[in-house]
Amino acid sequence: APALDLLEQVGIEQIGAHNVALANRFRAGLGLPVGDSAIVSVDVPGAEERLNAAGIRAAVRGGRLRASFHLYTTEADVDLALEALTR
Repeated sequence: APALDLLEQVGIEQIGAHNVALANRFRAGLGLPVGDSAIVSVDVPGAEERLNAAGIRAAVRGGRLRASFHLYTTEADVDLALEALTR
């Protein structure tokens, strides 16, 4: 119930906009075009190992990184992931 109260307070539209904005920040950092989804699936060689080394959990499905952004994800989280993937 407290989680549902929080979602109602913040607003579903605002949460969606936040999530997509973070996904687009991630896409831009990888040189990808903007999208309209909070989920990004991309082929980055060694992504799982690089992210694990940086202490970041992400899914790899079919050899592709699947990153999903949520209300609790911050710009700093996105930047940390980009740093791990692009260095």
